Parts: sequence; C-alpha cells; structure tokens
Amino acid sequence: MSRFVLEESEKGLRLADKFIRQRPLLIDFSSDYFYRRVKNTTAKKELVARAAGAKPYIKVLDCTGGLGRDAFLLASLGCCVTMIERSNVIALLLKDALKRALGHPELGDVAMRIKLVAMDARNYLSQMDFIPDVIMLDPMFPNRRKSAKVKGDMQIVQRFLGQDEDVLALFESAINAKSPRVVVKRPLYDKSKLPVEPTNVVMGSSIRFDIFLR
Repeated sequence: MSRFVLEESEKGLRLADKFIRQRPLLIDFSSDYFYRRVKNTTAKKELVARAAGAKPYIKVLDCTGGLGRDAFLLASLGCCVTMIERSNVIALLLKDALKRALGHPELGDVAMRIKLVAMDARNYLSQMDFIPDVIMLDPMFPNRRKSAKVKGDMQIVQRFLGQDEDVLALFESAINAKSPRVVVKRPLYDKSKLPVEPTNVVMGSSIRFDIFLR
C-alpha cells in the first residue's frame, strides 16, 4: 500500500498519510482562520508583506509554492504572484485550492492574481522572460534544529517531500536572476549558511525573512 494517497473529498482534493493518524492535507484558502487573516491583513501587519515590500501590481515570483499561504497573502495586497511548485502532487492540491478560491465571492479577485506553474524553480528561473520585482524562497533547509520543527499541515508536506538538498543551488539561481529583491524565509534560529549576507532581516517569533537587495 502506498503511504501517501490523493483523495477526493466533499471539501476538495486532499493528501492522506496512511502510516500516521493525522488529518489529511487539504489546502483551503477560505478556511475560517485563513479567511480572517486575509481579510484583516495589511502590508505592515504581515511579516511576509514587509519582507517583500508588498504593494499593488508588483511582480512576485514565489519559487517554493508549498501550501500557497504566503503567495495568497501577497496577492490579497495587490501583488501579481507567479507561484512555482515542483511537486506535481502539491501542485494539484494548489490548483484545486485556487479553483475553489476563484468561486468564492470575496476571494476570487485574489486568486485571479496568482499564476501557478508546476515545474522546478531553477528551470523556470533560467528561462523566464521577465525580471520579477521580488523573488521569494521558502526552502526546507536540511538539518533543521529540533526547536524549529514544522507543525500541522507542513508536517505532511515535509514527510511527503523530504528536505531540500539543493537550497544553495536554488538561492544562487534566484540571486543570478537579477531581481532587485530576493527574500528567504527560514526558522528564526536556523544556522544554515548562505554564500551572501542578507541586506536586512525581518524577524518574527518563530521565523525570519532574510532580504537580499541588489
């Protein structure tokens, strides 16, 4: 029996881990908690928005789509977001979630500002025909400290995908893309080294955003 199974449910497509008793992963931008967060968000309130310098119409390239929450928050502030996800399975979950959001009376406009691309971000960066205003990276750094373990839905994602062993290669591709701003999201106390020191850092209670400006 396969450990991970894609399932159709009344609420949408979800990913179940058959080896662990945990609620299946279903990405839902209209869930009560996230919907309230989207409706109440401001560019100053959200760390990701401050790190990205979010404002209407800027072009954001999110190279590590994941659960899509950061991309959706940025789109809710008017950013035009291209979201890259290299896992075909996670991309299917995101596609399903965006489709449902498009039909939501108050989230449809936000979902319209997000373009989902299922491919490896490094390949996309090497062939894209525009320079985004911001490139966002949220890799799963190898050798994560125990104090920085992921929680909730991200546990299933990390078990399914494993850790990213090509973080440095992705970072270098992002830096070489000549975007004026590259932002790396990481656990607050993560000690993984990048070849360049950040220009600035936005810090939260458990995460931080390292900002690299050209």
